[in-house]
Amino acid sequence: MGYLRDLAEHIRNHHVTDMASILERFPGRSVPSFHRDLAKLECISSFTDNRRFYTLPEIPIYDVFGLWRYNGIGFSEHGTAKETARVLIEGSSSGMAYADLEEILGIRLYTTLQTLSTEKAIVSETDGNRKLFFSGNKENYQRQKSNRMGIPVSNPGHPFNLLVVVDLLLAVINEDADTIDKAFMLLKLRNHPYLTREEVERIFEHYHLPGKKN
Repeated sequence: MGYLRDLAEHIRNHHVTDMASILERFPGRSVPSFHRDLAKLECISSFTDNRRFYTLPEIPIYDVFGLWRYNGIGFSEHGTAKETARVLIEGSSSGMAYADLEEILGIRLYTTLQTLSTEKAIVSETDGNRKLFFSGNKENYQRQKSNRMGIPVSNPGHPFNLLVVVDLLLAVINEDADTIDKAFMLLKLRNHPYLTREEVERIFEHYHLPGKKN
């Protein structure tokens, strides 16, 4: 259709456009009509500026993070800021710090990351004054934590996650975790979201640690 071709040409000439510019260039059509036109052209919405800017899918040249910026307006091959943050965290080798994520995306992400954490799409942890984010997938989470701490998740023939074992032994020695329940609660607070009480009990038994079951 002629108006679709003209709209595509308008976007191509400007690289990026918004609805106000479209309405000014093509008077007489409604906003819902133009939203349908943009969908037909498979236009991409910006992840910045409340998603109000659009570009054609062939225009962006994405960087290593899957991002492209034009005059400060950000576009992502992953779509929204929320999905982009999730993909970056999921694909990282050792999780990502809040400051690093904000630097990469160039926008405030507090609410976005809080939502992802609530949805259990990511795991949020604190390391001193730093906020860290890891994959919401259990296996990937453990691999990322292992890489960040420099401790292997497991050794051949070893029955437990070594990250958990190290933290549990420290809790017993330094924090008088003299019961399984106390050790379990301390480790849950110490950023072991997938830990179960049964696993703590098995570690106590395996290492013959002094402690009560409750």
